[in-house]
Amino acid sequence: MGARRSPDYRILLISAGIACVAAWAVAPWDAELVMSLNGAEGAVVDWALSFLHHIVPLVILAVSLVVGGALYVTGATPQRRCDGALLALGPLLANRVTSVLKGMVERARPQHPEHGLEGLRVLIEDADRRSFPSGHVTTTVAFVIALFWALPPFRGRGLVTLLVPIMMWDRMALGVHFPSDTLAGVAVACLTMVTLGRLTRGRDLRVPVRWRPAGALVLILVVTAAWAGATRPVEPVSMEEWEDLSLSQTWDRLLLEPVVGPPLEVAWAPGARRVILLTLPWGVLGLLAIWRLTLRDLRVRVLSLCAGLAVIWGVLFWSGWPPPDRFHSRVEGIFFDPHVHGSDPVDGARDVHMVLDRKAGRGVDVVALTNHDAPPPVAGPLPGMEWSGGRHPEDTYLHLLVLGGRGALDAVSEVVVPELSRADARGRERGLEAVRVAKANGAVVIVAHHWRTLEAMERAGTAHHLPTPVELADAGADGFEVANRHWEADPLGRSRVEAIDALCRDRGLLRVASSDDHGIPAGSPCITFLPGRFPTDAAGRVEAVLERLRDRGEVWPVVWMRERKATLAPAVLTGPIAIGRYFAGLSLAGRCSWLVWFLVAMWWVRRGRPVTGRAGE
Repeated sequence: MGARRSPDYRILLISAGIACVAAWAVAPWDAELVMSLNGAEGAVVDWALSFLHHIVPLVILAVSLVVGGALYVTGATPQRRCDGALLALGPLLANRVTSVLKGMVERARPQHPEHGLEGLRVLIEDADRRSFPSGHVTTTVAFVIALFWALPPFRGRGLVTLLVPIMMWDRMALGVHFPSDTLAGVAVACLTMVTLGRLTRGRDLRVPVRWRPAGALVLILVVTAAWAGATRPVEPVSMEEWEDLSLSQTWDRLLLEPVVGPPLEVAWAPGARRVILLTLPWGVLGLLAIWRLTLRDLRVRVLSLCAGLAVIWGVLFWSGWPPPDRFHSRVEGIFFDPHVHGSDPVDGARDVHMVLDRKAGRGVDVVALTNHDAPPPVAGPLPGMEWSGGRHPEDTYLHLLVLGGRGALDAVSEVVVPELSRADARGRERGLEAVRVAKANGAVVIVAHHWRTLEAMERAGTAHHLPTPVELADAGADGFEVANRHWEADPLGRSRVEAIDALCRDRGLLRVASSDDHGIPAGSPCITFLPGRFPTDAAGRVEAVLERLRDRGEVWPVVWMRERKATLAPAVLTGPIAIGRYFAGLSLAGRCSWLVWFLVAMWWVRRGRPVTGRAGE
């Protein structure tokens, strides 16, 4: 490989000009061009389009951060360090510039109804006003430019440029961007990289070794501040935002954000165990990076600090102690959690008083205690039970939230499901009988997490015992959970939730979101809001809530999310995406808490251990 060449900014400026002129020239024919390119279809083509849309941008950002960061840390000259920094940050910053421009222009995507493009084949539903310019194309072009700057010439390097036309084709073939959007993305990337290149030209971006850990944290805090990661209350199926609801962080959480924030973030994620397992390899890489960035005689102390923090996170995650965020509303109404466990004799949920205190601290006005096949252990909350026919935890079976008086709970407890066999489907009728018995005794019946129960019973080969949502509705069920513990991200699970939601809307049934809180892990982003005026005394509120549920009145299922869509990240990138979303969702106070505690930790590590005479100090 030959020596690295200095970047030629003139080529990029000329390319940006050509792209701008081309975007202006094709704009009148945008609709015709996108319709012609959108016609391709087939299993392989659809897979390629989806892969380019979902995976490639994440791979580009990950590769640029890892390779660019490695070049920066190992760079022996100011120019090499500068090139590494541009490769690590250039694509991300170019993408952020695109987001700002999208918000200013607010051009609707081709699939938006206002364009009237009937017959457009939609594989990715994204009919919002964020079309101009294309962020995917901008990120790809910036990555290619930075890669050419950072790496010396080698045979076949020009093939990397093919990523640009391929990504432009993907955006148009999917029907999420017009041709002028993609050309504008090329121009934005070229101009952004020229600006970054000129700002850093001739500068040594080197950070002294002792300050590199702090520099890395500051960089993370600054970069993620531009990420649109604010937590939004959304309807769990349509993803439409509830504009009158909000969330606030408690002062004790803000004060101890680095300690309590990460375990709460994992507790909110869909599939906490999955997130932990997929983040562990990235944690190992992080420890290796810390080892490399830390002075040699301080490494053991730093890694001991990291290990201690990891243990604290684990203890807090399973203890249920961390103070979660608090729910608020700007309209009259109350927050109601229809599915909570405390002192549950079946699955060992935490002390009921601890759970209820935490619910009160979150601003939940009414809680339904729904222990498994057992009456509530204390008076005061809305009485309920999670009926599973005595099968929990021996066999997974239908779960019904039976809300009402003690008579209804005693009556439905008499309905027991026999051992589930492959030879018959007796369990199906027992489940429907439980609904009828509960309704006959004045209870409200809500079907809990039907889609997850179905998945578990399919794995066990007993799904033929499970009544369908239609059968349950016909038997008298008042409603269904459409969100449970966290937002549903699995594609099959989401399709089943959408079918349940459609049934509820068609039949006028209740649609609720619940925490399914067992005390651990701490927190859940799911809650139900009941708009309207309610009594101020606790007993009156419980009766008013039961009356609202019996009448199948207005309820708002709510899930707090940072994602624009309920999709799972690719497994290999779950770790960095989860970490990025956590930092992106932090308030200014949360970021300051991280910075202050990090500086305190650095002071503790170096306390009484002065380091002098080292290169790079």
